[in-house]
Amino acid sequence: MSAPITQVVAHPLTGTSTHPVDARTGADFDTATYSRMKHGDLPAMHRLADELADALLTQCPSLATDTRPVILPVAYLVAPPACRYLADRIAARLNAARPVAPEARVIHVHKDSVTHIDYAASSAQDRRNDLASIGFRLTEPVRDAVAIVVDDVRVTGLAEQVMVDLLQDNGVGQIVTAYVATCDEQLAADPSVEAALNHAEIRSIHDMLPAVRRGDFVPTIRFLKRLLADPGAADFLAACPTELVQRFRGDAEATGPTFLAGYPAGTAALFAESDLRSETTPERVGP
Repeated sequence: MSAPITQVVAHPLTGTSTHPVDARTGADFDTATYSRMKHGDLPAMHRLADELADALLTQCPSLATDTRPVILPVAYLVAPPACRYLADRIAARLNAARPVAPEARVIHVHKDSVTHIDYAASSAQDRRNDLASIGFRLTEPVRDAVAIVVDDVRVTGLAEQVMVDLLQDNGVGQIVTAYVATCDEQLAADPSVEAALNHAEIRSIHDMLPAVRRGDFVPTIRFLKRLLADPGAADFLAACPTELVQRFRGDAEATGPTFLAGYPAGTAALFAESDLRSETTPERVGP
């Protein structure tokens, strides 16, 4: 028997890709904060995660008292997606509301590869092909647990279905899909909507340098891809602290030679900057 599924949404969106509106409140959606979140701005991540945590506790109050294990599965290979940081914050918020119940935990769902496509700018068929080419594997049992599948936006729902199928096949007890934003049918039909949200404020990797300098930046797989694909990667890396440069290199190398081969110029720039700082051996940043 399949586990029941509940959807929780902080911001159900309608309108257009250039002017999305929260369908519940009629207010303009804060695309600037969303765009910063997608590119690794930690305060933006915390703000949107808190909004989603509030929605979860309001719409699913049993999450505060359910005695079953609560897990937040996130799929990645090495460099995490933004939703890993969202899930970390949401787990902490849930645990503050679950003083007696077992602790909510983020768990790693292993992806066996990372492809080079820009998922947000791809067609539904290209997304299907991309997801079909990647293997997903649970790293621990989930039987009878309550799984909260956190994501930033739902447009096609294809990635959600992969995770739901994996959890259902492994005997999860209940599934809650939790989104910062979802697109209504008309908005989802616009192929530019996800890319427009992602780049509403952050249009270049250099737009993230203020967050890097403040110490408010956390690396994500989306940003790593953009960094390696950017002709100005060397200038950006030269402005980064050594520990971040080494984190980028470690994540890139661990993602594998096939991944690196897709970004020859960016890889050369990253390795050159990393070699300049080879005397420093910093601690790894983030999860």
